[in-house]
Amino acid sequence: MNKKEIRKKVLEVLKQKDKYQEEVQLMQTLFDLPEWQNADSIGVTLSMPHEVSTEEIIKFALVQGKKVYVPNCHYQNKTMDFVRFTSPNDLYEDEKGILAVRNPEEINNQMDLLLVPGLGFNTEGYRVGYGGGYYDRFLSSFEGATVSLILEEQLMEIPVADFDQPVHKIITDKRVIDGVRQ
Repeated sequence: MNKKEIRKKVLEVLKQKDKYQEEVQLMQTLFDLPEWQNADSIGVTLSMPHEVSTEEIIKFALVQGKKVYVPNCHYQNKTMDFVRFTSPNDLYEDEKGILAVRNPEEINNQMDLLLVPGLGFNTEGYRVGYGGGYYDRFLSSFEGATVSLILEEQLMEIPVADFDQPVHKIITDKRVIDGVRQ
């Protein structure tokens, strides 16, 4: 399958699946990781309804006193900055309908831990995202730990391009795939 076909197939599966039990397992595994426990700053997306939910992850990070950063996209040059998140009251829907922080006060593009979203993943940590290349560009200079939280059915064979950037660790609802990014 090509990346476009993978996106379509995985989106269909995720939109129809009740993911609650798997999300609880993913969070428990994440919170037990040294990468989470040692992180003072976390980068995480504000999940869309079909994605693995990040709402409870963000709440727990804030309760633990971690600094939380979420992406604000710059669509004209296909880049993003991670900006400090402190309250859902600061959010708005950007021009693409994605939640973003209004009037961000702090940018941090080198968090201790970055939770990287995606649709399809292989066991080497490579991913198929939504097709804009935002995360691959960002990861090319990111130095912190990277983890992706996915459902087991999101693991598959995917085509890998020269510019694709793998994540360090993948957590599925059934296992942890460690040490995949060099």
